[in-house]
Amino acid sequence: MANFSDANIFEIHDDYYTPKSTWKLIAPFIPENKVIWEMCLLNSNEQSKKYLKEVLPTCTIVGNKTVDCLETTYWGADIIITNPPFETEIKKKILKRLVEIDKPFILVMNCLNIFSKYFHEIFNDLDIKYIIPRQKLHYDKYKEGGEEFLESKKNTSFNSIFVTYKIVEKNIHL
Repeated sequence: MANFSDANIFEIHDDYYTPKSTWKLIAPFIPENKVIWEMCLLNSNEQSKKYLKEVLPTCTIVGNKTVDCLETTYWGADIIITNPPFETEIKKKILKRLVEIDKPFILVMNCLNIFSKYFHEIFNDLDIKYIIPRQKLHYDKYKEGGEEFLESKKNTSFNSIFVTYKIVEKNIHL
């Protein structure tokens, strides 16, 4: 376990992306021939959009790395699938936006989010369900700016969960 005396040796690196293996886990729950909005692509490398196209070949995947999901329409999407940013204040705005849009969604998130006060306040009136993976999900590390792949991380320090709305009828353990 780290302590504050170690703080000066830690490197801050925020360019982590969802690997194709994670998107494959939710593919069986997505109906065919739907328009999917990968909502959180702003300033990304759009890798998740590419992976979603590969694991959902009958679906149309929309999204754009130059468009802020908080300031745009949703391109007529049937379903939203995304991994929101880790930073809490941005994430809260995105969760509130999802409530406004009121479309089915799947989010991959740190599971501790579901115990937070803000999560319950935002989703209070929604029938949220969870898809719970058996294994810890890991993420791909890219060079700052997201263009150059560095490595697949296998030591994620938190567990992830899929938060769903209007996708599954009950909580699912994979």
